[in-house]
Amino acid sequence: MLNPYNTNLPPDLRALKEEIEGYARGYGLDFFETIFEVIDADDLNEIAAYGGFPTRYPHWSFGMSYEELRKGYDYGLSKIYEMVINNDPCYAYLMRSNHTVDQKLVMSHVYGHCDFFKNNAYFAHTNRKMMDEMANHGARIRRYAEKYGEDEVEAFVDRCMSIDDLIDMHSVAIRRREPASRYDFTPEPEDGDGDHATRFKSKDYMDDYINPRELLKKEEEERKKKKEQAARNFPERPEKDVLLFLIDHAPLKGWQRDVLEIVRDEAYYFAPQGMTKVLNEGWACVHMNTLVPTDQGFLRMGRLVEERRAVRVSDGESLRKVYDWAKFEDRETVRVVTRRGLELHGSVTHGVMLPDGTWQRLDEIAVGDHVRIGAGPSVWAEKPVSLDWKPERRFTLTDAAEAAGVDIETVIRYRRGVRARAHAGLAEAAARYEAGIATATVMHNKRRTIRVPEVVDERLAAFLGYLTGDGHISEVKRVIGLTTGDEAQADHFARLTEELFGIAPRKKWDQTKWRVLFSSGHVADFLKHLGMKTGVCARLKDVPDAILRSPKSVVAAFLRAYYDCDGYAGKAGVILSTSNGEMSKTVQLLLLNFGILSRRRPHKDGCWHVHTMGKSAAVFLQQIGFGLERKHSALREYVEGRKWFKEESWDDEIVSMERGRADVYDVSVEGTHRYAAQGFINHNSYWHSTIMTQKALHPSEVIDFADHHSGTMAMQRTRINPYKLGIELLRDIEERWNTGRFGKEYDDCTDLDARRAWDKKLGLGRQKIFEVRRVHNDITFIDTFLTPEFCVRHGFFSYAYQEQAGQYVIESREFDKIKQRLLFGLTNFGKPWIYVVDGNFRNRGELLLKHQHNGVDLRLDQASDVLANIQSIWGRPVHLQTIVDGKPTALSFDGTDHAIKTGGEGDDAKRSTSGKTR
Repeated sequence: MLNPYNTNLPPDLRALKEEIEGYARGYGLDFFETIFEVIDADDLNEIAAYGGFPTRYPHWSFGMSYEELRKGYDYGLSKIYEMVINNDPCYAYLMRSNHTVDQKLVMSHVYGHCDFFKNNAYFAHTNRKMMDEMANHGARIRRYAEKYGEDEVEAFVDRCMSIDDLIDMHSVAIRRREPASRYDFTPEPEDGDGDHATRFKSKDYMDDYINPRELLKKEEEERKKKKEQAARNFPERPEKDVLLFLIDHAPLKGWQRDVLEIVRDEAYYFAPQGMTKVLNEGWACVHMNTLVPTDQGFLRMGRLVEERRAVRVSDGESLRKVYDWAKFEDRETVRVVTRRGLELHGSVTHGVMLPDGTWQRLDEIAVGDHVRIGAGPSVWAEKPVSLDWKPERRFTLTDAAEAAGVDIETVIRYRRGVRARAHAGLAEAAARYEAGIATATVMHNKRRTIRVPEVVDERLAAFLGYLTGDGHISEVKRVIGLTTGDEAQADHFARLTEELFGIAPRKKWDQTKWRVLFSSGHVADFLKHLGMKTGVCARLKDVPDAILRSPKSVVAAFLRAYYDCDGYAGKAGVILSTSNGEMSKTVQLLLLNFGILSRRRPHKDGCWHVHTMGKSAAVFLQQIGFGLERKHSALREYVEGRKWFKEESWDDEIVSMERGRADVYDVSVEGTHRYAAQGFINHNSYWHSTIMTQKALHPSEVIDFADHHSGTMAMQRTRINPYKLGIELLRDIEERWNTGRFGKEYDDCTDLDARRAWDKKLGLGRQKIFEVRRVHNDITFIDTFLTPEFCVRHGFFSYAYQEQAGQYVIESREFDKIKQRLLFGLTNFGKPWIYVVDGNFRNRGELLLKHQHNGVDLRLDQASDVLANIQSIWGRPVHLQTIVDGKPTALSFDGTDHAIKTGGEGDDAKRSTSGKTR
């Protein structure tokens, strides 16, 4: 790969790397040195196509993968955020175009994977210098291609890659046979040696009793038979590592044997990643900007996670405590928009609730499907937001002289370059003075003192609502004001100004409008501190963060004043018009928390309209209303003029979907593991989320995390989501070991109430999780820790296809059946077990393979292709014993024709002409 640009981390990302690495080590994660490189999207797609190794051997399939990734990125269908390689040191790639938040998420995610690579037992055998080894593999295959021809080498690589999963993944920990050494020159035993029966020591007169001749002779004959049988068996016992058997015994040329060894080595390197997908990803939701209503107000998911806020959230029915926080980097995401204008951005596996109460992954939802809306959770902050703002005072020459302990003339001379005795103290004082000049004018200290509110109450909320709607803060003209056609509104704004700040503004009629104006630098600074925008900023205005974190009455006061400015009430109900799309989203979510449904859509006037009508308009009148009498009366007339309202449906239709990639965030919710956010009911995922949400995430980066994470955690209707299963089971383990819900005493307890309330307060959960990470793979993880209670709590069941009904039906809810199905799907990655049974079948040098049938038939078309490729390597006919439709069946390929022989048939098996092999 050409690399004409610098891939080193820039200073800002290097600082982030050091920060996040410190957080990761602080949590106890232990990983190899991790090297991050920043590359362009095209280069990242290329590396991903090579499996993460840019120096890997060339093959057309990698080019095909690259084209798929490149087109997906170019068309906006997918994007790779990061890639991490199991190596020492670990290598990780960051996409140059990612936002800083994305880079944070990626780094956090990477350290979780690196810890798992280093400490999990199933990765212990992998080559920790695989980056160098892959380069060596590539160089050797390129050399063979130059020497023997590219077409011949590529065709042989094709055959090897088609059977690269025919390995024995457990052989790295279990010795199946003694390795034969080329330096073992021990002579072969003579015929008959070792066949003698076992004789026990005895006196001569007792020998006939201790070692009976008949038994000794019988034992010698049995040993001879076993030896002869072993000599006939080749191999002595069935071997699962088909690739190793071919390497040892197939009639291959030297370069072919080397190529097959390369493919096998790489297959063993990648195997642990498939064996630990559930556990590794659990050791790894929604977007960080997702708004979540909590008992501390509306919080961005990023802030909630970063500050590890111990808040309570709504699960759609009641308040639930958040007990864990997490972030997940570089997830494929889906952004969905509903007909009402609600938006959710989450990972493809993020689960949202459907109207029937079931869960659906975002990538399984289609346009036209319906989802449940977070029905009026009415969760608000319990206390008003405290304000600790004081006007800054400009640092003067007098202040500098006093701070340095010199006179003013000395400070002036020092600024001109004349060195003084008290140089160090004087330098600091002069620097503060220079900074004051840069940020404040000479008149700064002459500003009139004002009162400043200590909390955000209803009065300040109304003042901010007026400013957000028809107000302005001009830094050019140095005025703050409101322009309105209603004198009552102008009077109210003027009254609020005087009550809040002690300033009497000027009110005047300007031909068609009332204008209320006042000047105060301190008030302007205070409002900017609260997040208010200055200048021409209609398209930038949003609900201030202090309002989002306020109690219900304060939020209502803000919305009431804002609707007085930009709202309409009449025959169409209630309509808010704003030129800022983000403002319309926030207002819609605030209304939803009041139990008010609205529809958000762009209007032909270029603005966004938030339209409330029907029963929700009546709720608006009761909960918020208008401050202006004419608008309030119009709304009351609309509501009272109808005898009844049509019942409103709290579900919504998906009208658009957009794919992407981003970091995602999540929180763990006590009990139901779900929370309301962005107007949806979301399902909540472990490690990188912990780092991001508790440490690395900036408050402004939270919502995207929550959005993506819930996507990652959603269950599919047709298969298990490894992210969901892994994280939920890890959480269950942590909770069980924290509360002591394990061991004989707990297992023997038959009192259901006692089991539910069981809490020994052991606090061993985190320790147990690290132990699980060290010694388990997916199969042992589920086999050891899956419990009947876990399956009941998460609604597990097994299903099967019913021929009569022509559809899938629930087969069983029994724990043993569920566990059996789960383990079966994970065993051998869900692929068939194939063994070498005889390398000299029929005494003709033919190869006999056997399929260990586990209830699922082979796909005959794929089996035929594999047989053809193995036959090409073996050089003689190849046979495969299996079961098809319940009958013993033998598949064969002799290099020309495929044959299928079902149990009971004669030697004239069904034959078909050979097809092209893969």
